[in-house]
Amino acid sequence: MKFYKYQGTGNDFILVENLRGEIPEEDKAPMARRLCERRFGVGGDGLLLVEPSAVAPVRMRIFNRDGSEAEMCGNGVRCFAKHVYERHLAGGAEIAIETLAGVKHVSLRFQNGKVAGVRVEMGRPRDVVLEERLEMRGKEMILSHLDMGVPHAVILVEDLEEVDVEGLGREIRHHPFFPKGTNVNFLQRLGERAFRVRTYERGVEGETMACGTGTSACGVVASLLYLPDGGGMEIRTRGGPLRVEVAKGAGGRVEKVFMEGPAELVFEGIIP
Repeated sequence: MKFYKYQGTGNDFILVENLRGEIPEEDKAPMARRLCERRFGVGGDGLLLVEPSAVAPVRMRIFNRDGSEAEMCGNGVRCFAKHVYERHLAGGAEIAIETLAGVKHVSLRFQNGKVAGVRVEMGRPRDVVLEERLEMRGKEMILSHLDMGVPHAVILVEDLEEVDVEGLGREIRHHPFFPKGTNVNFLQRLGERAFRVRTYERGVEGETMACGTGTSACGVVASLLYLPDGGGMEIRTRGGPLRVEVAKGAGGRVEKVFMEGPAELVFEGIIP
């Protein structure tokens, strides 16, 4: 079986084309767990499957490293878009991709005939709650939470280097307040439109180099708290910077979120 290894700001994925349905449904979760294992498999944060769609040129399925299926992945969809364009599975500089979180529209940026960057319309956030108080470790913690296709919590911090991302992230991810679990983002403001983020992902059960939906969620919270007119900002992940743009409507309501960043093919190979 042919596979492709991609990364987007350090968030890495194994991509397999499944356009003829060669991979049975019951094998997809075990396959993700086996292939994403970094010592005994290929290694990755998730498995991307290219599948046929009835509502778009292609459909993206993503299975996390633990075998759970995610509704959407911002870094993954950029890698997916680069692949389907360069493999001639979908054409044009604008591509529609079906996901469990709906059809996502992406715009491709080219350099020397190759896809160098991808801008993704992440859609409108749902269930946005700002600065809610939560009991953690015997103290009151203030966090915001929302759904960007997958659930996210955003905690504003003074210094990211002093945060126990793994320990505190795990506690919040499994807190009874989030019965289905949540991804956890720790956000530090650097300037008016510059931020840093570190993310604990529920499907990986650990910190990742970057999270596209998490960075988008941070952009929503940052815009609502600090940028009344919306607009663009740079959010730096451990794997590199991402550009987030928040479009607002009447009353400051967030109408759309756009996220832009790189996508790179690392290597390809054959799984025996």
